[in-house]
Amino acid sequence: MKRKYVLLLTLSISCTLIFTSCSNPLTSLRDFFNKEAEMAEENKEQAQEETQCMDEVAFSQPENSRATVLYYKDNEDLLVPVMRYMPKGDLGVAKAALSALIYSPEKAQDLNAAGLTPTLPIGTKINGATIKENGLAIVDFSKEFLDFSSNKAEELGIKAIVYTLTEFPNIKSIEIRIDGKTLQKMPKGTEVESGMRRTEINMQAVENSVEKLSKVVVYYHKKGSGMYSYFVPVTKLVSGFKNSAEAAVNSLLEGPDEDTGLNNPFPDGTQLLGVQVNGGTAYVNFSEQILIKQGDKAAESAMIKSVALTLKEFPEVSKVKIFVNGKIVANTDGLGADTYIDVPVFVNFYE
Repeated sequence: MKRKYVLLLTLSISCTLIFTSCSNPLTSLRDFFNKEAEMAEENKEQAQEETQCMDEVAFSQPENSRATVLYYKDNEDLLVPVMRYMPKGDLGVAKAALSALIYSPEKAQDLNAAGLTPTLPIGTKINGATIKENGLAIVDFSKEFLDFSSNKAEELGIKAIVYTLTEFPNIKSIEIRIDGKTLQKMPKGTEVESGMRRTEINMQAVENSVEKLSKVVVYYHKKGSGMYSYFVPVTKLVSGFKNSAEAAVNSLLEGPDEDTGLNNPFPDGTQLLGVQVNGGTAYVNFSEQILIKQGDKAAESAMIKSVALTLKEFPEVSKVKIFVNGKIVANTDGLGADTYIDVPVFVNFYE
């Protein structure tokens, strides 16, 4: 009897321990999955915080390479300038730059994080390239170069070549040949006469106007389809301004077309009160509405960079200083700070 009692007591204690221990693992499992969910959310937020603008990417220059600006396209068919390090190699930097524009699955994968795409048809080969003393670059492509998918793709591809090659100081204009033969027009209709120069990039159309208009290039920020955001040059037509730098900044404030995905970082109501260029510095004066987003570092950075890049288009400007209502903004390192902003050498970086 005593032995039976001891056995029952042992079984009772065992069951208690079993049920107690069973509840703990379930609680632990629930806590584990809750923790995993919290960590996943934290990682997602961290990834969003770590999303960089391509102008902020920093990396070291590989040996035997040169900083080169290439023009890719994004999902809205906007040309985007990107600084990359090109190997000097046997082809020469200019030919290496053109090779980087030719579509291949590997290059497309390489650019996927940036949300950009190479601009020239797959299979295109560069038969040769020469640069004349007058700055004319003659580029001879294989027949695959004619295989653009549409008129828009063809137009962007030609423009990407012109803009990429004229980034080199010794190249002023472009002539395209196919297997040694000169062209005047591409299969989809794009004209390619000898001596092509930069005309406009990402042109923003305007309604019919009887006024005499001039072109300015402004820069807007964009979060593309990839991991990075970037700045995009847009050509606009302006009139009625005595100061071309002032015309450009005013045009910048007007914002981009809605269907481009470009972002106008300036708060509604922001006005330009004036631009003066003196001794290589552009002094830019905005109304107080520009401070509505004060403290938002990303928004302030986008505004500052947009202004600096837009004024970069004027060779006489090397620095920018921003005022608000004609004054320096105290206790800030953002908009209106008592600092001079160096005009950027490059628009976007990617490697």
